[in-house]
Amino acid sequence: VIAGGGILGNSIAYYLAKRSVSVTLIDPVGIAPAASAKAGGFLARDWRDDTPLEELHRTSFGLHEELAKEFGPDKIDYRRLTCAAVAVDG
Repeated sequence: VIAGGGILGNSIAYYLAKRSVSVTLIDPVGIAPAASAKAGGFLARDWRDDTPLEELHRTSFGLHEELAKEFGPDKIDYRRLTCAAVAVDG
């Protein structure tokens, strides 16, 4: 039994189910009822480079692309963009 239908509860349920573990997900309001259903995401692969979180961050970044391929990018509103940082003096 997983208590909480937000992004963490759903992620745990999904990966357990992929391993053939029977799961029950409960939430008093519903699936993704709050911030998990409302938040727009912006990910950058290199934001945590040269920190203790670099490997975890890059793995997580890659998982988003894997999930988009598995479910279809349109179903999870995933799109990969190339961005650049520009320094402005003054």
